[in-house]
Amino acid sequence: MKERKERILIVDDEESLRAPLQIAFQSEGFEVSVASDGPEALQLLKEEAFHLLLTDLMMPKMNGIQLMEEARRVQPDLVVVLMTGFGTVETAVKALKGGAYDYVLKPFKLDEIMRAVKRGLEHQKLQAENVQLQELNRRLAEVDRIKMNLLRAISHEFRTPLTVICGWVDLVSSEMPLDRTPLLAEALKAIRESSMCLNRMVSNLLEFVALSADRIRLRREEVDLPSLIEELQGQLEEKAKEKEVSFQRSFASYLAPVPVDREKMKLALFNLVENAVKFNGRGGTVRVEGEVARGEGRFLLRIQNSLGEIPEDRLSELLKPFTQADMSITRSSSGLGLGLAVAKGIVEAHQGRMRIWSEPGAGTTVELQLPLYPSS
Repeated sequence: MKERKERILIVDDEESLRAPLQIAFQSEGFEVSVASDGPEALQLLKEEAFHLLLTDLMMPKMNGIQLMEEARRVQPDLVVVLMTGFGTVETAVKALKGGAYDYVLKPFKLDEIMRAVKRGLEHQKLQAENVQLQELNRRLAEVDRIKMNLLRAISHEFRTPLTVICGWVDLVSSEMPLDRTPLLAEALKAIRESSMCLNRMVSNLLEFVALSADRIRLRREEVDLPSLIEELQGQLEEKAKEKEVSFQRSFASYLAPVPVDREKMKLALFNLVENAVKFNGRGGTVRVEGEVARGEGRFLLRIQNSLGEIPEDRLSELLKPFTQADMSITRSSSGLGLGLAVAKGIVEAHQGRMRIWSEPGAGTTVELQLPLYPSS
C-alpha cells in the first residue's frame, strides 16, 4: 500500500516567499498548496484536508492567529507553524499558548523552517498514535472486564448444578446396596470424581477472577500443613496409581501450624500436588518436603516430581493463566492451565513467594515460602 503524502498549506501575502517555499517542500516529497491570505486559505481548508498549516503572522484581511483559530474549527487536528518578524515575537508566543505548534523568525534559513515543519508533522503522528493506543487500551480493558464478568457468572452458575449432582450421588450411594450393583457403584464413582474435578475448575476460576480484581479475602487460621498434604495425597491416590506414581513426604519434626486461609491454601496445594502427579513420568515419584527457615520466620515447602522436566524457555510462561507446559491440541493432560497461576496468587496474597525450576534428570520443583508471622 502506497504511503500517503503529508499535505502542507503555505499562507503568505508575499509571492517572493510563497513560491520558493512551495518548491522546497515539494522537493522533499510533500504535497503543497499555497494561499495569499486568510480567506483564500480557509476556502482551501474547507475543500481539502491538510496535515500542517504554515502561515505568516502579519497579513492583510486576517492575521495568522485569526486564521489559526478559524482553521481549527474546520480541521481540529491541523498542526500550525507561524512565520513572524522580530517585532511580533511576543504575539507569536501568545499564539503558541493558543495552540500553535511552533514559530520561525524571519529572516530564516530553509533548513530552519524545514526542521520546524517536520517536527510538527512528527508531533502530529505521535499524537494520532497515542489516541489509537488509548482507544486500544480502552477496548482491551472493556474486553477484560467482560471476560471477568463472564467467568464470574459462569463459575457461580456451575456451582448450583454441581451441588445438586454431588448431593444426589451421596444420597444414592447411601441408600442403594452398591455391593450388589457393581456397575452402578462404578458409575456413581465416576460421576463423583468428575463432579469434584469440575468443582475444582470452578474454584480455580473464581479465585482467578478474585485475584485479578484484587478482591481476595483471607480467613487465616492455624493450619497443620503436613496433615493437609496427607489429606490431598489421599484425594490423588487413584490418579497416582494410574500413572504408577509414588508419594514421599519429609517434614521436620518441630513444625508448628502456619497461619493461612485453609480452603484457599488447600486449593493452591492441591493444584501443585496434582500437577506434580499429572506431569510426572510413569513410575515417577512426587516428593513433598517441609521445613522452617530459621531466622527468617518462614515455612518452606517444596513439591518435586522426579520425571517431569520442563524446558527452561517454558518455565516463565507456566505462571501465566490458561497456560500449560504443553499447549498443543494433542496434549495428553487436560485442564484450564490455571493451577500454577492461582497457586502463585494465593501464596502471594499470604505475603509469601513461589518459584519453580526444572533440572535435567531431576524433574521439576515448586517451592513455597510462607511467613509464620504475617503482617496484619
